[in-house]
Amino acid sequence: MRPSACRSVGSNGAGSGGEDIDECADGFVECDSKSTCVNLPGWYHCECRDGYHDNGLFSASGESCVDINECKSGRNTCANDTVCFNLDGGYDCRCPHGHNCTGDCIHDNKVKHSGQIWVLDSDRCSVCSCQAGQVMCRRMVCDCDNPNADLFCCPECDPRLSSQCLHQNGLLTYGSGDTWVENCQQCQCLQGQVDCWPLPCPPVDCEFTVVPEGECCPRCVIDPCQADTIRNDITKTCADEHNISRFSGSSWIKHGTECTLCQCKNGHICCSVDPMCL
Repeated sequence: MRPSACRSVGSNGAGSGGEDIDECADGFVECDSKSTCVNLPGWYHCECRDGYHDNGLFSASGESCVDINECKSGRNTCANDTVCFNLDGGYDCRCPHGHNCTGDCIHDNKVKHSGQIWVLDSDRCSVCSCQAGQVMCRRMVCDCDNPNADLFCCPECDPRLSSQCLHQNGLLTYGSGDTWVENCQQCQCLQGQVDCWPLPCPPVDCEFTVVPEGECCPRCVIDPCQADTIRNDITKTCADEHNISRFSGSSWIKHGTECTLCQCKNGHICCSVDPMCL
């Protein structure tokens, strides 16, 4: 389950000697049972526990934390032949009465039995398994002591090609010393081992930045709602629909909606609809 939005309450949080007062530990704050007290330097807040999110109404003690319906939102891991039941603060996967839940999986429109292991048709170097209704896939583990090892997927096991490397897509091989770019990383083949490191990006000195699709380095933008990274300034707050002050970087569910998430970005309010919530 993803972390819930939190509601904050300001506090002077400092004693006469300038040391921070832990309002949570000292018992000055009593948060609602659906939230927990989090102490911060000079202040504190009541943060919604896992399985809850703020309903958009400000509550100093966390009383505005309400249950997240993981079944309705699709944020659950129930197997395909079980039924999701929402619980307060969580959910449960139950087998319908009269049914024998097998834990089987559906993969590429085919039924895979629980415990079954298979190789992907599109990638012979990837192995998948069905585990209690969930499909788990990973790269094939190379055991060079196995005389039947697939040398296409494990070129390091071929004594004739011990210095070659297999590309991440499993379709290309590289010689020792070859370099390539993959997922914004510079990669190099070194004696059969692939070593990758992030591509260097020029520094940017601006308030709002975004990494355009298909690129690897951030660019400056003027519109804060287009930015995926901001240089937060806690002095630039936002007033939400209830005229409650929000710190830059904080987010909340817009009042009267279930799927509209708003965020304060240095005095600018940016809202968007979560398509997974509809």
